[in-house]
Amino acid sequence: MKNNKNAFRGSPKILRINQVDAQQLRISVLYNNGANRVLDFKKIFNQDWNITPKDIEYPLLKPSQFQKVELKNHTLTWKNIKPYLTNENGEQVTTVYDVGADVLYGLSTEDAERTQSLGALFKSWRMAAQLTQDEVAHKAGTSRTYISKLENDTQAIELKTLSKIVEASLGKRLVISIELLQK
Repeated sequence: MKNNKNAFRGSPKILRINQVDAQQLRISVLYNNGANRVLDFKKIFNQDWNITPKDIEYPLLKPSQFQKVELKNHTLTWKNIKPYLTNENGEQVTTVYDVGADVLYGLSTEDAERTQSLGALFKSWRMAAQLTQDEVAHKAGTSRTYISKLENDTQAIELKTLSKIVEASLGKRLVISIELLQK
């Protein structure tokens, strides 16, 4: 549903790194709200943060350094970048460079290659069948408003209901599959 697309239970967490494009400084990640997002670090570093050679992130502009990204504690971490922090005793300690998942979410964009809209898929099926929303609603025993909300991803739908609508109005059988992700 579009209304809850950015909704998190608790704070944003990165669950998985989908892909790293070190040459373009881009990372695709999966967040705990189910959203696949792209982080364009070339834009983040150069436009959003305006980093300079004096900044700790500067070495990450090199693909060889950028590609060393890891997922630790649900955020992106680069062990090869070692900032110094001052602890409560006034001592300098070395740590690893990471950026909070909440900050990264705000800087990310939808990963169009990995994002599937059930509503858009349903609409394409309906259009291919040359049916109006009213015709689908009538055949499925529901309202045109419900079909419109479904197509615009603003209506949650149970699989049983989707199956009924697909079978009754489109004359098709709903089949769901799970595919192995490539690493």
